[in-house]
Amino acid sequence: MKYYMNRKLLLFLSIAILSPSVFTSCTPEEVIKVVTEKQKQYNYVSEMMHDIYYWYKDVPATINATNYVTIFDYFDAHLVSQDRWSWMMTGADYLDNKAGTSTSYGASYAQAIDYYNDYGIRVRYVFPNTPLSENGVKRGWELTHLNGTPVMDLVRLNTFESEMAKTTNSFTFKDLAGVSKTFTASSRVISTRSFLKAEVITSAEFPGLPRPVGYFNYYTFNATMLSDIEQAMATFKTAGIKELILDLRYNGGGDGEATTLLSNYIAPSTAEGKIVARREHNDKYSKYDSEESTITRVKRLAGSLNLDKLFILSSKGTASASEVIINGFKPLMSVVQVGSTTYGKPNGMYVLPYPAENYTSPDYVFLPICFFSVNSLGEGHYVDGIAPDQSRPDDLYHDFGANEDWVKSCLTYISTGSFPALPAKPAAAPSAYFRGKVAVDEDSPNYGKYVSRLPK
Repeated sequence: MKYYMNRKLLLFLSIAILSPSVFTSCTPEEVIKVVTEKQKQYNYVSEMMHDIYYWYKDVPATINATNYVTIFDYFDAHLVSQDRWSWMMTGADYLDNKAGTSTSYGASYAQAIDYYNDYGIRVRYVFPNTPLSENGVKRGWELTHLNGTPVMDLVRLNTFESEMAKTTNSFTFKDLAGVSKTFTASSRVISTRSFLKAEVITSAEFPGLPRPVGYFNYYTFNATMLSDIEQAMATFKTAGIKELILDLRYNGGGDGEATTLLSNYIAPSTAEGKIVARREHNDKYSKYDSEESTITRVKRLAGSLNLDKLFILSSKGTASASEVIINGFKPLMSVVQVGSTTYGKPNGMYVLPYPAENYTSPDYVFLPICFFSVNSLGEGHYVDGIAPDQSRPDDLYHDFGANEDWVKSCLTYISTGSFPALPAKPAAAPSAYFRGKVAVDEDSPNYGKYVSRLPK
């Protein structure tokens, strides 16, 4: 009996070291149950990262689990130095991400610093049916005050994000005409779509345009919103477009199923059966490299477009699955890339839930890098991003459409055969008092996804 109690005490102490904050009010029986589950979780991580992880050979053979209080820390301990892409999330976050739901006001902000030296905080996109869109806010509006305080004061005090995170805020914007507008709004759970805009641009919107041109601002490759692709392509097919402007400037990637569907709609007939992307795994899983389930091959559909040229708009926000499209289509058809260099995420993850195979209600979901994606020529290790054919600064002064610089540049090229001059820079730089930078989506360490489920 004494030996049994000593064993239980030793087990309790080892558990407390492993995660002291978890067991404050647990009975010994509850502690044993919790620790057993935690051990299972840690074992799952260890087995995964020493097996299908692309750099499994570089992961230490043993990592002391007692040094890591949370499973997030334990997972991070397995990441190799060259890996800036792998991550994990809770099951709830994974399910929200799939559904396109989040709690917010519905807009993203950025500053036109690199070219225009403008530190003003402007809306770079706003989702429809959200608190801000319902108040008329559009891309290009400048946020000047939050709850009556100049936003640049908040940026300098590092309180901009915390102030923005409040559930109710008073906003003051300057619209595209420079007119100020103040209103109060509350954040809420919003449901977004996978695209920001889809339209056919004609000579009525852009005088001198010889024929209709499709513009598709695709925001995320979401496998639960494939109808967004289908509906946009049906509109373009009806209009008989020969050029498509595919705007991926803020598209951080997503699911391989949506990537495949978009590929099949935009690839020309000459690309039928050709490879858009092929996965390269570690040596344990190299058998998958030649399996059709891991190859994105063109299979045109009844509603596929008949394009002569594809324009792709890119920026630092263009990552992962978006880069797969750029890299994969350049050998297959005439592609003109406009904007700035992409993020640089030439690899992808398999969605690995815990408990294993539980995709409907997982506790955690792991997204380790499991493969690199290459095109039909074997090209694809673009860790520094993909440079554009025509470099231009992001135009945060116009809403998406024919008047926005990147779209207008493509339309000018279609009309005249050459790109217009770069936009004029401001006459003078702003005072140093106004300098301060806000974070954008692609600053997140978890930015960029090209995901799929593990082949059977």
